[in-house]
Amino acid sequence: MLWRYNLLDPFHGRHPEFSAIEVTGLSFHRSKGLEADYTILLDVSEGDYGVPSRMEDDELLNLVIPRPETFAYAEERRLFYVALTRASRGTFILCNRRKPSRYIRELCEIAGNEVRFETIDGRELDQCPSCLVGELVERNGRNDTTFYGCNQFPECRHTQQTAPALEKSCK
Repeated sequence: MLWRYNLLDPFHGRHPEFSAIEVTGLSFHRSKGLEADYTILLDVSEGDYGVPSRMEDDELLNLVIPRPETFAYAEERRLFYVALTRASRGTFILCNRRKPSRYIRELCEIAGNEVRFETIDGRELDQCPSCLVGELVERNGRNDTTFYGCNQFPECRHTQQTAPALEKSCK
C-alpha cells in the first residue's frame, strides 16, 4: 500500500500480518526502486494532502532548482508515476469519488479500456464518457422523468436518457 504523505499511513508504522499474503506500506517517495505484485494507492484525490499535493514547496528548494517547471505540478506528476509503476501485476487506486485526482482522468485518456472503475466491493461503475472520472447515476427530472447524469455535476453536465452501457472507452 502506498500513500502520498506519512501522516496518511493507515498502519501507523506497523504492518498488518496475514497468513497468506505479505502487506507492507510506504510513502510514494520511499517506494522508489521497489516492486510488488500488486499495489494499492491510497487517497488519489484532489486536495492539500492529495495527489497532486497542493502544499507549497520549500522556498529553499525553489532556490536550487535550475529553472522553473513549465508543467503544472511537474514533480508531483513524476512522483505519482513512481507510485503507479511499482506493481508488476496490477494497481488499485482508491480515491474520493467527488474529487478524484486529475491524474486519473489522464490515465483514462492514455490507457482506455485497461482502466476499470469499481466500488470497494467490486461492482463495476458506469463511467461518464464525457469527463472520464464521473459515474453515471440515475436522476429524477421534471414531470417524474428519469435520466442518467454524471455525479461530477456541475463540473460535468453529461446526461443521457438511456441506462448506461458498460462498454465505454474508459471503464
